[in-house]
Amino acid sequence: MFFYLHTKQFLKFGYVFLGLLISFGSSPTLDANPSYDEGDIYFFDSVSQNRNRPPQRPHPDLHVPNIPLKQEVTVFSNEPSDKTAYPYIQTTINFVEGNLSLKAFLSDGTEVAYSTRGEHIRFSKCFGDHCIIVSQKNLLGVSNSSTEWEKGHIFGEERYQVAMGHKATLVASERKLYLYNSYTNHWETISLEQETLSGFANLYDKVAIITSRRIIVIDLASEMQYEQNLFLRRIYQFEMRDGFINFYARNKLWMFRHQTEAFEEVDLTD
Repeated sequence: MFFYLHTKQFLKFGYVFLGLLISFGSSPTLDANPSYDEGDIYFFDSVSQNRNRPPQRPHPDLHVPNIPLKQEVTVFSNEPSDKTAYPYIQTTINFVEGNLSLKAFLSDGTEVAYSTRGEHIRFSKCFGDHCIIVSQKNLLGVSNSSTEWEKGHIFGEERYQVAMGHKATLVASERKLYLYNSYTNHWETISLEQETLSGFANLYDKVAIITSRRIIVIDLASEMQYEQNLFLRRIYQFEMRDGFINFYARNKLWMFRHQTEAFEEVDLTD
């Protein structure tokens, strides 16, 4: 009888001990697997294969620089209504971005390269016969009539608006207008003196710029510039045509004739 009780207690103790071994052997083990690509640590349950991802945290050896916010470059839209009937414009030039360089390919197959080392590209586009690049340091332009990228310097402006035409592009800041002329591969700077840009258009070799104080017409081939004071009037509509450009200001019309290269004022109240 004593032997039977002793054996029963021994077996009971053995069953409990075996159960504890099984429970400890089946408990999940956590293996840390650091991912150095993303700076996170992932934990894997070796039994259930469930993957738990804790909140992201950078790797202790990873230095994250304090990068300033990208400065703003927007596409300009005309405030006065542009009624110009633009023809179909085919883009005949393009560029590709390489390692620290940009290469433009002209319509004749010429390759024009520019090193972007030390510069951050903020805007880039090709349209018509030219390409434009805006970086934090420079304005760059190249056209089918050029052999190199033409550089226009900028002086600390933070906000830009860009408007592209077939032969010219306008880059406008709060203080200046920068016009790229694809005919001459040249940047021209126009100061804004207590005035704001309201309209821009480019048809063939003529450029029309409208501000809150004046109208500017530029002939790209000769680089001649013609101005008309608005006398506090507001242009609400304009239209470029082959032989003239019309600027409407309610009861006034200013017509720029290509043949005479002069403005004619027409009273619309009669």
